[in-house]
Amino acid sequence: MKLVGHIKSAGPVRQRGQALIFTAVVMLVMMLALLTMVSMGQLTTEKMRLQNTADSAAYSAAVAQARDYNFSAYMNRGMIANDVAVAQLVGLASWSRNYYDTFHELTKRADTRYSWLLPGPLYPLWTGSSSVAKAASTGLKPAFENAAKLFVPLLLGVNEALMVGQKIYHYGTALTVAQTLGVDDAVAELSSRHLGVDFDLNELLDVIGLGSTSVVSANDSHARLSVLGIAAYVKNTIEWVDFTSVRNPLGPWGTETKDDSYETEECRWWSWFGDRCAGGSYTKYHSVIAEKKHPAKPDDDGPKKDRMSGVVIASLDEFSTDRSKDWWMPMLVDPFVLIGPKGPSWFMKMLFHDGKTKLADDLEVAGSKSGGYKKDDSWNHRWEAEDSTNMLGLGTIPICGIPFVGCINIPAVVALSGGPAFPLGEDASGKASAGYKTGEWSPTKTALRKYRDVADIEQATATKHTNLTSPPLVVEVEKGSDLVNNTGCGGGVQNAPKIAAAFGTGNLKLHDGSAENCMRALAKAQAYFSRPTDLFPREDKKTEYGSLYSPYWQARLLPNSTVEQAVSLIFQGLNGFRGFGSGSTADATAFFR
Repeated sequence: MKLVGHIKSAGPVRQRGQALIFTAVVMLVMMLALLTMVSMGQLTTEKMRLQNTADSAAYSAAVAQARDYNFSAYMNRGMIANDVAVAQLVGLASWSRNYYDTFHELTKRADTRYSWLLPGPLYPLWTGSSSVAKAASTGLKPAFENAAKLFVPLLLGVNEALMVGQKIYHYGTALTVAQTLGVDDAVAELSSRHLGVDFDLNELLDVIGLGSTSVVSANDSHARLSVLGIAAYVKNTIEWVDFTSVRNPLGPWGTETKDDSYETEECRWWSWFGDRCAGGSYTKYHSVIAEKKHPAKPDDDGPKKDRMSGVVIASLDEFSTDRSKDWWMPMLVDPFVLIGPKGPSWFMKMLFHDGKTKLADDLEVAGSKSGGYKKDDSWNHRWEAEDSTNMLGLGTIPICGIPFVGCINIPAVVALSGGPAFPLGEDASGKASAGYKTGEWSPTKTALRKYRDVADIEQATATKHTNLTSPPLVVEVEKGSDLVNNTGCGGGVQNAPKIAAAFGTGNLKLHDGSAENCMRALAKAQAYFSRPTDLFPREDKKTEYGSLYSPYWQARLLPNSTVEQAVSLIFQGLNGFRGFGSGSTADATAFFR
């Protein structure tokens, strides 16, 4: 008997709901990872934005400082151009007076005293040219005198205005840099947060025209200059002020003045009669003819460093520095009078001119033991010009009875000017001056005036006194890393709270690890001097170093040094340590106030 049965195969047992738990866990992890990536991306983007903000602020501040140097350079160049114009006007006035005196006095004197000399065949060359020169001098003298009278005070007054403009712009640059970096916003926030005092300069900045929007806030409205950034600004401002100074080219000039000193000697018996000493001591005075060394003043331009006057003199044209050959004078040489006619005749008439314009100084009384020494504080106060013309003439005397010729005229009558003892008397002269006290024009103003230049005016070499770089400016900006609440630095959760319940509030509020809930960025920039040789080559091919005479100051970003980065990290670390272990920044801040 065969038993036939139905055996059921064991198939897979269906278990519902287990995959859902795994999927939910995986999704949660993926969501957390995605949120972390989004958060990290946002932090990275904001940190890059903050770094760009710091770079923009530092570079803008350096540009403002470079513009200050260039503005001073343009003002100095304007003053030098005006100084050269004043020297030319003074020289032209002196020259025109001398020109007038030459053809109205000197040549007239020669014609009067030597009227018995006859004109030769070529003598009309002299009378014609001298008549033209005489007529020209009649118009040139008042024209140049009136021009000097009008424009010399005007130009010197403009120079004083340019000097004041330098000062205003220079100190205005300090406010510009502060506004660029948002120093007022940072100070206001710190004083409000820690001191409870409202400090706002926006209204003042608006009044003076600088505006209340800084480069920092314009690039990132939540960013502010940090405490370290404020300290770096103060440090840079002090160095920036010391980098340039107001220079004084007016003296004293070195060691060229006399020194009146005295010494006290004991009374001796042998001096009782000669010095009438009755005992004790007496004071014996000595007028020492020696060089007096002036006390060093850091802002005085002295020997080998007189930059302003040196540049002005180097900028003068040849007419001002030496006009002995820069004008046309009539000349007569008549060889036809050497052989007949009989009688004394003019053989030659020549005029020789000398003249120059210089920066003058006051001297001690001439003829005294100390004559020739410069008075204290008298250098570069005045422009002085002096011109003189002396005349040389030769007249002939006939010698007759020479075979086959008859008479020969020998040049033997000398007509010469130069002083009372000379046949023609004094030379023709012309003088003019402009400047302090004794100047004919602008006696209340000095020829040169104070100006702004780099503080180090020693002669530059390839390695010393180059002044190629301005003090660098370090900038640190900060903003809160809590991008959701925008609580700013010091706000928000400093450390993760303790978990009180499995589903307690705030369990996912994790700190991003930044000190004081802050992100910070460092930047560094400076103004530097560079004259591009391909665009602005020098004719002498020399290397030009930094000064406030050439407007070639530019700005650039620099990498922060290791020391600066370390200081920033240490400062951030101290701020982070301040809130370590506490539930909020406010608790730690209150503890350390």
